[in-house]
Amino acid sequence: MQITNVVASGDLHQPVPFPRLPELPDTACRYDPEIYHGAYILLSRGKATIYRSGKYIIYGLASPDDLTPAYKEFLAILSPIIEPALASPPAIRNIVGMDDLRITIPLSRLVVALRMEHVEYEPEQFPGLIYRGDNGTALIFSSGKVILAGFKDPGTMAEFASGLKEKIAGVV
Repeated sequence: MQITNVVASGDLHQPVPFPRLPELPDTACRYDPEIYHGAYILLSRGKATIYRSGKYIIYGLASPDDLTPAYKEFLAILSPIIEPALASPPAIRNIVGMDDLRITIPLSRLVVALRMEHVEYEPEQFPGLIYRGDNGTALIFSSGKVILAGFKDPGTMAEFASGLKEKIAGVV
């Protein structure tokens, strides 16, 4: 299992003065109000979107360990136009992972094994099976690829993936 994206959000607890965005380095900030109402901050690890309200989202991280350095860099970039001491640190909202079981999965049989109330499978609409567990969701494809989403920590995602692999092994 490999983490492909970590998404976190927080609040600067102050409005962001968008007219002052040009004071930030050109390499770090992108803002075009005709395209989107938020501004993008390019970080060495991931990206961030900030809004006039002070709310922000940091995303595109490869690991939860990247969050603290990304947040510190984010505040450093914005420090000429905001008061960093007022900001609250981000909280992880979603971890997305990917796995390859390296087997062909009979999705029609898996629907029965995973219990219908937790599964959506309409092959005419989407080529994968959507399995909603207690802690997250998996998109399972007949190729053996699995996308895991909706997790708050890697341990929970790994535990979910392990249980899912056992269920799939019982069907294959």
